[in-house]
Amino acid sequence: MGTSSWPVLVDLHERTDGYVVATWRRLMLLVWRGQDSVAGIERSRALFRAWAERQPGGAAFLVVVPRERTGPPDEETRAAMQRAASAPGGYMKGIATLVEAEGFIAASVRAIMMQLQPSGTQAPPPNIFRTPAEVAAWAAAVLQDREITPEKLAEAIRMAREG
Repeated sequence: MGTSSWPVLVDLHERTDGYVVATWRRLMLLVWRGQDSVAGIERSRALFRAWAERQPGGAAFLVVVPRERTGPPDEETRAAMQRAASAPGGYMKGIATLVEAEGFIAASVRAIMMQLQPSGTQAPPPNIFRTPAEVAAWAAAVLQDREITPEKLAEAIRMAREG
């Protein structure tokens, strides 16, 4: 299903009370609506693989942690995140996390996300960002896509969140 708002077209793949999985251009978005979960991570991993394998030139994956206060992931969720990051395949051009929140909890979440890169894997390094502008610059470079701008990415995230 597609949702359009010129010039951004976002395809919603799955929506639950806890998360939304959507795609925009060659970027898959996992937008949390609350605390992260093993189910959301595993489901988005499966959706990403099936979708990304069909993208010419590969694709990137963006996790969006909401502004609302969320705690760091529990051990089971961390293990699921590590599994997802360690088995990307050749179609994976990059993984990033946008932590929109500020303060101590946000800093803790950023630190945990940086530790998820398993040693000795071929997975792309984690990229942790604070703003859509930072993510857009990263994604535009990784995907070699000048159409990825801060304004369009922010709109794609908003549309996915409202899904």
